[in-house]
Amino acid sequence: MRTHVYVDGFNLYYGAIKGTPYKWLNLVQLAKQVLPASHIIERVKYFTARVSGAANPGAPRRQHVYLSALKTLPEVEIFYGRFLAKAIWRPIINFPVAGAQIHSPAVVSLPAGNHGVKGGSLSVPATLAVDVYPLRGTKRGGTPRPLPNALIAEVHTMEEKGSDVNLAAHLLNDAWKGSFDAAAVFSNDTDLIEPIRMVAVERMKPVFVICPGRWPMAPGLERVSSHQRYIRKAMLAASQFPDPIPGTAIRKPPGW
Repeated sequence: MRTHVYVDGFNLYYGAIKGTPYKWLNLVQLAKQVLPASHIIERVKYFTARVSGAANPGAPRRQHVYLSALKTLPEVEIFYGRFLAKAIWRPIINFPVAGAQIHSPAVVSLPAGNHGVKGGSLSVPATLAVDVYPLRGTKRGGTPRPLPNALIAEVHTMEEKGSDVNLAAHLLNDAWKGSFDAAAVFSNDTDLIEPIRMVAVERMKPVFVICPGRWPMAPGLERVSSHQRYIRKAMLAASQFPDPIPGTAIRKPPGW
């Protein structure tokens, strides 16, 4: 069965790879591990964005090396979104300072020391109380929701833009062109529910949704997909590139 694979790169990374020794991942081999043997992987489309070195100066170089490894696979195509830097206000759930963290819904103290502020530094006494407001409970064991009067802070964030739209567009376009007999989508992003439904129901082509595995599959994706799979550590371990990649000078980044 001719199969095209669509990989949400950041969803896969944060859902299955981050914090593991399996970053040197061959996506074609992973697809073969997850899908039935009758599926012929004709194309793997990988959707990502160039990372910034602002927080981690070595990250762009490591990503470049990994993308170079992927480009050695004839089945793989890479499509780029972008990162949008912005400042937003968000409720505080945890407030780590110098290794100390808030674990109580009441009052905690920042550790003694000098904490930088605009225009100089603030000398902090041994106990500087910070009010933390209680959190609402959640269903399904998810992240607690802050109350309306929760402590808030303005934070800098980097938001990936375009990858989910690009993935959806390619999935739909390829389905309507008849480019594949089956599709596999590596993501747990609920923004993909409608395009997956359209391919599975309106084009009547089987769609496997491959959940990264760190969290349960989103119910909406489970409902519209033809088949559901989870990525396991054994699959990741069996899908690593060799180091170095034969016939090239490409080596796994140190620390991976």
